[in-house]
This record gives sequence, C-alpha cells and structure tokens, in this order.
Amino acid sequence: MKVKKMKERWAMHIPWKYLLCVLGMVLLCGFSGFQGSPVGTDEVSIYAWLHYSRQELLQMGELASDYSVMSCFTGMQWFVVILPVLAAFPAVTDFAGQWFGGYYYPSISRTTRRKYAARWMMKAAWQGFACVVAGILIYFVLVYLKFPHYREFGLEADSSMIAMAYGATAGKRLLVLALKVFHIGLLAAVFSMGSVALTVVCKEGFFAISSLALVEYFSQKLSSAYEGLMIVRYYNKGLEDVPLSCKLVRFLFPSNHLYYDQSFSYEYGVGYWLYLIFAGLLIAGICLWFYKMVKGRNG
Repeated sequence: MKVKKMKERWAMHIPWKYLLCVLGMVLLCGFSGFQGSPVGTDEVSIYAWLHYSRQELLQMGELASDYSVMSCFTGMQWFVVILPVLAAFPAVTDFAGQWFGGYYYPSISRTTRRKYAARWMMKAAWQGFACVVAGILIYFVLVYLKFPHYREFGLEADSSMIAMAYGATAGKRLLVLALKVFHIGLLAAVFSMGSVALTVVCKEGFFAISSLALVEYFSQKLSSAYEGLMIVRYYNKGLEDVPLSCKLVRFLFPSNHLYYDQSFSYEYGVGYWLYLIFAGLLIAGICLWFYKMVKGRNG
C-alpha cells in the first residue's frame, strides 16, 4: 500500500512529459561527438560509454576523460535544433490545453490578466530550465561513473589541452562547466517562454514548438554560409580582424548563441554580463508581448 501511494505521488508531481524531456536531453547529450576516439571516426559519447573499458579509455589520453566528455555535451550537430523542442514541450502542452481547452476563463476569473501572464511565463521559464538542466546533470553523473577522471592522467597544466582551454585549476574548470550548463538552461527558458507566446499566435502548440526548431535549423545553415563568406573575404586574405559590423551580423543568427557562454567575450571583447543583460531584455520583451495578447483576448 505504501509503495502504491509513493508511485501515485511520484506520478502526480512529475508527469510523464517532464520525464520524457529529461530522458531526451540525456540522449541528446549522449550523441555528442567523442573527442578521444582512437580511430578517428565519428563516434559519439554514448557509444564510447557502452563500448570501451575504463582501461582502454585511460590509454586514449585526456580527451577521453570525464571532463572532456562533459564539456563537449553540446557537440552534436542537431543539438541546437532539438533543444527548443525538449525545452518547450512541457510548458506548451500544458498551456495549449488550458488556452484552447475551455479552462482559460475559469482560471482568469480567479486572478488578474497581468498575474495570469506572469505566472505562465514564470512556469514556462522554470519548466524549460529545469528539464534541460536535469537531463544534463544526469548525463554528467553517467559520464563521471564511466570515464576516467581528469586527474588520473597526471598531466601538468602547460602540457594539457584541457588545462589550456578550460583552466589550470579544478575550480576554474568547474566554473567554466557550470557556466555552460547555466547558459544552456537560460536558452531553454527563453525557448519555452517564446513557444508559449507563439502558441497564441499559431493557435496550435505543435506549430509553436516546430517553428523555433525550424528557425534554429535555417539559422545554422545560413550561419555556415556566412562563415564561408567571411573566410573568402577576410581570412583567406590574411585579415584576422573582422569588422564589427560582420560580428554583429553573426549575433543575429540564433544558432550562434549556443556557444556564447565562452565565445561572446572573445568575439565582442566584453564580459558575459552584457549577454545576460541582452537575455534579460529579450525575456522582458517576450513577457510584455504575451501579456498584451492575454489582455487583448475577448473570446
């Protein structure tokens, strides 16, 4: 009887859609490229997790370490396309069921439209952030249990690629990894909030979610074409200093934002704090847009 009650409480507090998105996030991270592959093929980390022994991984060098695998969790080509789907699915399905299912007016009658809009935006942001970050952290635990720890390789800071790229101390490396996880969670929150607002416009949750995925897909393709143009116009001519106007064009491609936890400061010469201000303004704009649509609904 106690076991049955615990299962009922678990099902009540964590619906299947959240568990599905968390599992999807774990698999999405698991299909990131495995940098320590000894044969140079396009192996993914989930394959390495299942195929290689710990001793074999130790022989591959630091790129087969737990930190290397963790830091590359966004290294799947379709990561930025699938991320909006996983981030937005729980909130959009909940909201669409209420907005189009006849539960809007019973809900709005017990509160103001402003509080209604704020509550849904906060709920969407939290659900998107929590599902994505939970999936990433579960993936990290699985990686930690399987792959050799970075310190087991006994490398000096000046001879380690990981130390040069992410920091010579464990604290610095942990901070870089934590910022990366936070950044992906922030993007997930924005995707979730934007999808809820788009649901009102599209009048269908499926189109709201898929539209963001399509935007990211075409952004990725256009960004690749644009980088090819930059190579021809500047880098092939030995010009390393790209004009600021070209860098600002890069910022307009949403797919590039996936890596701005590290590349933003390098690209634009300012701290990550400025990107947080931009994200805050974007979130405020989505909230205001959503509130206006809630306020303008009559039927």
